[in-house]
Amino acid sequence: MENKKIKKLIKESVLKLINNTTTDFKINKIIGKHEVKTHFVPIKYRIFGGLLQSLNIQFGNFIEVLMQKIIEEEKHLEIVSEISGKKNVLLPLAEETDSLIDHFISDRQNNNDNKLTNKFEQLLKNIVASQQIAKNLITTKHDVDVLFKDNRSGTYYYIELKYNDDHDTGKFVDINRKFLKTYAGLVKRLAVKDIKQLKPILYYLNRKTMKGNIYLPEEKYIYRGEKLFEEFLTMKYNDLDGYLKNVSEDKEIVEIFDNLYKKIRFVK
Repeated sequence: MENKKIKKLIKESVLKLINNTTTDFKINKIIGKHEVKTHFVPIKYRIFGGLLQSLNIQFGNFIEVLMQKIIEEEKHLEIVSEISGKKNVLLPLAEETDSLIDHFISDRQNNNDNKLTNKFEQLLKNIVASQQIAKNLITTKHDVDVLFKDNRSGTYYYIELKYNDDHDTGKFVDINRKFLKTYAGLVKRLAVKDIKQLKPILYYLNRKTMKGNIYLPEEKYIYRGEKLFEEFLTMKYNDLDGYLKNVSEDKEIVEIFDNLYKKIRFVK
């Protein structure tokens, strides 16, 4: 993707995100929420903080859309458009597979040993085998962040995309469990017969590692920062990182936030 095109896409997307999150309706909804609360922090700061928190949450969705656009520009990569980037995708999961994954998560919590890579890859093989022969299927809803095919190898890649590696312990367990169950559903949906046909990747846009992952092997199945770009994309990670950092200092965007605060500070 050309530099001018990605810059334009980022700015347009950020402006749309801000405008959608800071409508009068949403501001009034946040005001109503905080007016009934007793708190030592002045209400105007709580309202402004609530809007910023909402923007933070929406930023994760923005990154998913942006990554899809970047991948779509690559001639050798093909987005699986009927699934990729979709919420509440119905995927089939065998009861046996569901149990396999829950058992694996529990085992790792109780036996955090040095056999993670072997155990994880055996789990993937077991998932493929279980999903192939399964008769007792349950259909569950899954969010599929990014799913694409590398036409050079014929391999599919399922990407669970996170902005930061900063989740609390409870949510961290849920992320890994959900990641594995979505992978299992995709195995059935794509009629995968071998683990080489579909690779699951947990990708953090930021490089920083906050905690070790006892469920997924770091080197092969967790990508951070530039690793995804170096393996699949012609665009440079540092270029994207620079654009995202600079957009926050764009005059038009700074002015929007200044005016938003001016609007909120008169709330009583």
